[in-house]
Amino acid sequence: MELTRRTLLKITGSTVAIGSIGTAAARGSKPKRGRIKKLGHSLLSDPAGGYSEEDVRSDGQYALLGSYTGPGGSFLVDIENPTDPTEVHEFPTPSDAVWHGDVQFDRRDGLYYRSREGGGGDSAAPNGVDVIDYGYSDGTLEDPVKASRIPAGGTHNLEPHPGGDVLYTTEHNGVGVWDTSDPTDVTGGDVVSPDPAGDCHDIVVDTERDLLHCAFIGGGFDGYVAMDISDPLSPTVAGKFSYEELPDYSEDRLDAGKPGFSSCHYASHDPDRDLVVVGDEIGYGAPGGKHIFDIGWGDGSVADPKHIGFTYSPNAELMDEGLTEVFDWTTHNHQVISKGSNSMLVSGDYHEGTVVYDISDPTDPTPTDQYRTDDMADQADGAGFVGEPPMAWGANYNEERDLVVTSDMQTGIYVFKVTPAAAKGGGNGNRGNSNGNGR
Repeated sequence: MELTRRTLLKITGSTVAIGSIGTAAARGSKPKRGRIKKLGHSLLSDPAGGYSEEDVRSDGQYALLGSYTGPGGSFLVDIENPTDPTEVHEFPTPSDAVWHGDVQFDRRDGLYYRSREGGGGDSAAPNGVDVIDYGYSDGTLEDPVKASRIPAGGTHNLEPHPGGDVLYTTEHNGVGVWDTSDPTDVTGGDVVSPDPAGDCHDIVVDTERDLLHCAFIGGGFDGYVAMDISDPLSPTVAGKFSYEELPDYSEDRLDAGKPGFSSCHYASHDPDRDLVVVGDEIGYGAPGGKHIFDIGWGDGSVADPKHIGFTYSPNAELMDEGLTEVFDWTTHNHQVISKGSNSMLVSGDYHEGTVVYDISDPTDPTPTDQYRTDDMADQADGAGFVGEPPMAWGANYNEERDLVVTSDMQTGIYVFKVTPAAAKGGGNGNRGNSNGNGR
């Protein structure tokens, strides 16, 4: 498989200077909580090349899956009955050289977006974002049409604003901003970036705080950036946490449960507390873990985030430099579920499957349960460029119906129920939990 610059960056990570991190875990007396139960699963159309990101519509009736390196395109799935996810349509990609790494529903019924990233030698032409009409105007649930194509760059991830007709896209030099009020003629394209500019890898809108949580994975800046989107079409940098001069991941730090700082990949917020959870993704060697930043919960702020907690995935170990173990034990995309006094993180963590972490005490995040997303693995065509399932891409929580949807690259869609029941223990779940101030 020919790898793009972005994919190579994700696999190799970036090198940072050695620093020191406090690692004395703050152990509380409260028992750890978080359990997961599978409700339903489907291979769907099982395209060659496998699945990518997932999303759930705000009403919880439909889910979306993308595809990464094959002809699959995008998949609309009826999850009204969560025990029986049913494919409504597969909208194929126009070319095997186009990767749809991300899919997201628009706030308007009948519209969704899918990112476009070139996988061939000339990656300029395939890039941008497809606007898909599946009932907004000319399209239907079973027979969608492409309303337009947004002329963004090579777009790995995107995020629509749930309260306005605005779309944010990841760009190699920052965040692209688009006015989608007319989905057939999207305008804009201004790019916002920290100083120094960097390669934005992922973005999540936080309407509670009017923030855009951004993960920059290199290209001049590696780390977390918060952008003020009180004016959604005019983001401004409000704060950042740079990985520069902090220790990289290593075998010694993994063995000691200490955090590393490299390849900042994904950032999302706690809906009820001023906390951000940031995940690092590393393809081989010592895997990336999850950091918790205080942006107002304690001594931190949006302008000056404080590093207060860290954990590896439950069974984290070194990964060989080969496709059979690429990305296996690194963490991936996640979302916080807040239920009363309990805060749980649910994450699609590649070879770990779907993992639940108790982050009620953000200084002591702990894996508590997991589901290996390898159902029907012997029947799956799946992604040929990674190892055996499970290979869970991410986990998306829908509050309306209290459901979690996971996309596994090899084995398709899963629907789960996550509850704050007493923990089973997620593998060697207490390994690698640490708090620290980031210095």
